[in-house]
Amino acid sequence: MILAAAGMLGVITRTGGNLVLLGQVGFCSGVEIDSGVWVTLRWRTPLRYAAVCGLLVAFGTHWVSVRRGREPVGQTIARVPVAAVLLAHGSGALIMALELGADRYCWTTLDESGLLRGVLAFLIADVALVLAALCALAAVRVPRHRLRRLARSRRFQRAAAGATMSGLLCFLPIADLGSEPVTGLDACGSKEPLSLRGELPFLCNARRSFPTMPDHHLLAYGRKQCEAYPNIRVDVSLIVPICPAAARQWNREIAAEEAEIERSNAANQAACNRFRHRPLITPVGVVRDLLWSEIGLTAFEDHELTSDEPPTMHHDLVGSTPGHLAIGSSSESQICLTAETYRSRPPIEVRKWNKVVEIGYESPTGDFVIVDPLSGSGPVSNLAFLGKGRYRVRVHYREPVWAQDLPQHILVMVFPGASERVIVHKR
Repeated sequence: MILAAAGMLGVITRTGGNLVLLGQVGFCSGVEIDSGVWVTLRWRTPLRYAAVCGLLVAFGTHWVSVRRGREPVGQTIARVPVAAVLLAHGSGALIMALELGADRYCWTTLDESGLLRGVLAFLIADVALVLAALCALAAVRVPRHRLRRLARSRRFQRAAAGATMSGLLCFLPIADLGSEPVTGLDACGSKEPLSLRGELPFLCNARRSFPTMPDHHLLAYGRKQCEAYPNIRVDVSLIVPICPAAARQWNREIAAEEAEIERSNAANQAACNRFRHRPLITPVGVVRDLLWSEIGLTAFEDHELTSDEPPTMHHDLVGSTPGHLAIGSSSESQICLTAETYRSRPPIEVRKWNKVVEIGYESPTGDFVIVDPLSGSGPVSNLAFLGKGRYRVRVHYREPVWAQDLPQHILVMVFPGASERVIVHKR
């Protein structure tokens, strides 16, 4: 009774749900059965709280029957609540033991999912109740001479033979669940798996999520998800290489996204052309580009004078150290970037710009190129047209027009100058 009380306390105080989470793994089928059927029985019937009561009933019934000289009746009645306890709280451990013994990969799944410790904690209370029920069965056991007589009877022998054959028929197919070769990423090549069709591209694509699952398990799972499409529990990109229906939908979505990107780029390019800067004096060179940047623009020259520390920004627009220039921008809008180089100081232009800041910049290598630091995209023109040395950089910024979905504009003017002074032409 102490075991039963301790186990029941664990059942009442635990939060539950560990075996339900296992159902999301999708490959331990026996555990899924336990989570789908027996967890419901365990938690939604009086058996959740009746384990201790059932053992008390079994004990009381047996004690009364012995006192009245009708021990066989008490033994039979006592086994009923004990059997109910074993059924409700022993099924999880039994099914899990059979599953893990039949399929080695189920261990890997539990371990990689971080659920093995949760499962063991979940079953501790059940183990206590099962041990208590087994103790109760031992207390009302049949004497040994009766067991020998039962084992020698023809009826028992026929039942044992039938149970043995049924067990062989049920568990022999498990022999086919041995681990097969696992296709590694080294066999996938450099092509993007989603652009190809077939089993190998599917395995290469799925290896990112299931690195150790045997190929035959992975293919079976993928085909099952394809049969259930679109009602699937995984990302559709997982089954695209082996599922024509998913591939068609995927291609339609990709085509729609690409068309929307092209439309947006064309509209933004038209806005860049419409507001194109017209120099007041003739520049040495002009370069224009339309690009995205999440952290602003930068020029970084590989030289011993160049510091890895980010430069101090002035008015959140521009900052510089030797070999390093940074320009701030919004990460939520494309940038119409124009970079112009001059041999002499150009006229100051502040009209139609929100900010205009001019600073000094030292180029230690003469390789002064402004790009997006994440993608590397941007104008390929070298702005240090006189080679290494000191320059003045004037940066103009116009905010995006959010209501009209117009991009932001950045104009960079570069010209010779030794001064390091920061001049704010427009705040």
